[in-house]
Formats: sequence, C-alpha cells, structure tokens
Amino acid sequence: MKANNVIRIIVGAIFALSAFYLFSKREYIFGILLLFALLILLKIDDLTDFAFSFKGGIRAKFNTPKEKIEQNIIENKQSVTRRNILRFQKIEAQILDKQQKKYGKEVKTLIHFVYGKPDKPEFSYTPDGSLQTDDTLYFFEIKYILKPELAKNIVYDTVQYLKIVYDKFSSYMGKDKKLIIKILLASEFYIDITGFSTPAGIELEFIKT
Repeated sequence: MKANNVIRIIVGAIFALSAFYLFSKREYIFGILLLFALLILLKIDDLTDFAFSFKGGIRAKFNTPKEKIEQNIIENKQSVTRRNILRFQKIEAQILDKQQKKYGKEVKTLIHFVYGKPDKPEFSYTPDGSLQTDDTLYFFEIKYILKPELAKNIVYDTVQYLKIVYDKFSSYMGKDKKLIIKILLASEFYIDITGFSTPAGIELEFIKT
C-alpha cells in the first residue's frame, strides 16, 4: 500500500472518530462539516476546487471521472499518462465553463443518472456535464480530437452509445421538459461536422480550442 494511501486512511479515521465525538457532544454542525471533509478526502485526487466558509459551508468541484478521460485518450490512440490526463481534463473544464456562460445556468458534474429501480438499476450514465433550463435537460459529452482523421470513428461510436442513453432516459421526461444530449467535439484543428448525422435528441457541436 502506498504511503499516501496509508496517511489518507489514518487521517480519515481521525476525521470519522472526531465527527462521532462531536455528535455525542451535540456539536452537530461541526460534526457534519467533518463528515463532508471526510468525503472530500476520499476524492482528493479528483478535487479541482475547494472552499469553506461558516456562511456558505463546504464547496468542492471535481473533475470528470478518470475512466472517461482515459477512454477519450485511448480513442485518440495516445498513451494514458499523467500529462495526457491533465491535458484532457483542462480542455474539458474549459469547455464546460463555456457552456455554463452560454446558457447562464450551472453545469453540474459527477451526476449519476440511473435507469430502472433504485435498488436494481438496469443502466447508468454519467455525463461529462449536465444542465437544466426551464424546459430542457442537457447532457454534455465532450470528445477532444487530436487528429481530424480520428473524428469519424470517435463520433460514430459516441453516437451509437448515446442513442442507447437517449432511448433510456427520454422516456422519463414529462410533457413540459425534453432531453437533449450534446456531443461537444473539441479540437485545435477545424473539423467539418456537416457530414455527420445524429438521431433525434442528439446534437453535435464543434468547438475550436
């Protein structure tokens, strides 16, 4: 076991014991804050932003799950290295920030959408970002393209998967709200997306990085 993992376990145990002690003394607020801090400690590798205040409490933002980042790197026929992971994470964060400014609504990450019974889910999907307006729920799927010639296969495979996602979750939408899944295709090179076709409910947008 790595040394930093041992330290994390020890610190986590201290946090948990301290929280239970505070609860026993009826110091509920500080106990809850310690438990929140423990949750953040367990996800510290993915932490990108952290803030605390007595008025606003704890606020933390996390990166897209590393597995999805690694998948995008592999799709680009690149090695999964720390440098590449950080590079792709940075691009994704910039794109989600642009979407937040574009729609004027908060883009949420690490939201797990589950299809089926809560205790026995049949299907789950974690978009890179999600956003709600008055009449629309958006799922954002970011695909960073290093070489234009790779775009065709990446878009095709992504569309096939997201078609399943759309078919599952669109049935949950009420009469006054619709689901739109947006594939945000990002690249340093211009990619002509007019030749790509997408089914109903799935939109493709190119973003120059």
